[in-house]
Amino acid sequence: MGSVRRIHSSDWVTDFLRHVLEQDAPSTLLLVCSSREQFLEQLFAASHMQQRETGERHYILTKTIGLLSKSTRIKLVFCPTLEHLRAYMVVIQPQEPPQQGLDMEGRQAARPMMAILDPLALHLPTSEFSAQGLSRTLAAAVEVSSRAGMDLVLCECRNATDPSDRQRGEALWHTQVPLLNSFARIGEETVSFRRGVPVKRVAQRWFDFENEHPATDTMDV
Repeated sequence: MGSVRRIHSSDWVTDFLRHVLEQDAPSTLLLVCSSREQFLEQLFAASHMQQRETGERHYILTKTIGLLSKSTRIKLVFCPTLEHLRAYMVVIQPQEPPQQGLDMEGRQAARPMMAILDPLALHLPTSEFSAQGLSRTLAAAVEVSSRAGMDLVLCECRNATDPSDRQRGEALWHTQVPLLNSFARIGEETVSFRRGVPVKRVAQRWFDFENEHPATDTMDV
């Protein structure tokens, strides 16, 4: 059976981590597109935001870090720059072949999974937030996950420290980007080329979108 490639929809990092922890993949490689400090800041802010909404302390803050650190099936890697992400994907090794046949409940045996959190946000401040730059990264992720025998899931989460931030979260999938790398520096000047296509159209070449919320606005780059 071929690998599954999908875009998951979660508002907050806590929701996406819970989704990852609930999967039955025999092993998971979680690539976080930020520094460890930024990740913890988002986790803390999202947990407290949800605590205020529900009146209960969100379990993810107290348990998730411990579960991730102790888990034998989840590997957590921080990629604070686009260069880090691409370099790390190059060295990912093939996983153990998934068990053939059906599990005890009659389902197809699960495959290892690679989950990437906020890859679009990592591209946004760079010259490669374009169809060309995004295609390069997405194609590399698809290639390495296929070679390693892993399912692949991507997710963009909102900025929990600033929920009004329009440059984070699901809105990025609906952003119009240039076809080619969008900025060329000449001395101190920056030249922007005209926009081309929505990011979603670029991603749909390789990925299926799931649990999608209707877009409320778009952003041009």
